[in-house]
Amino acid sequence: MIDSSSSTTATRRLDAQIALSVLALILTVGGTVWLGELADEVPVLREAYSRWHGVGYVLICAFMVAVLVGAVLHSVRAGRAGRSVRLGWVNAALVLAYGALVALLAWYLGPEVPQHFSGGRGGGVKGSYVAWLVAVLPWLAFVACFGGLFPKTHSDLPSADKGRTQPVQPKFYRVPLLTAVVSWCLGILPFLFVLLAFTLR
Repeated sequence: MIDSSSSTTATRRLDAQIALSVLALILTVGGTVWLGELADEVPVLREAYSRWHGVGYVLICAFMVAVLVGAVLHSVRAGRAGRSVRLGWVNAALVLAYGALVALLAWYLGPEVPQHFSGGRGGGVKGSYVAWLVAVLPWLAFVACFGGLFPKTHSDLPSADKGRTQPVQPKFYRVPLLTAVVSWCLGILPFLFVLLAFTLR
């Protein structure tokens, strides 16, 4: 028989997670728009906009904002939802480092990318550059916005002898790592095409 109080608690937790996720998405969009406006006023952001191109600048800024906002908002409820706040912030730091690495690669590759898409299939080097960033950045940003950085610290199955949830060792790296691997499986070919264009310049 299903415990109605447990069901109500689970529903409330899901509602809270959805509300925080929607708020994280809204704040991410707002923060990205704000950083886009600052690109006209702050020299270093203006240079970043030029080197990353417009699309790259938006994607990288949205990624960074999403990870920070998602980590802050979901840490509020993580402990009460049976998730590890400490390991969630470890995940956030690792994902931010990942984003910084992608941003650094885009910083050096961007100036060799044409400002416009070519008329050929796939948009040429510019098309590959955009495809690479679209493949490797947004998915981890969505993971952060929806609370996926905070791993569970208990099982949903009750213990046979105590009737309580069984503690488990949280795998803090699992969700971000798998997401990053899948992202790069999608983005490796366009990245290699851009890298080839960079080496042959």
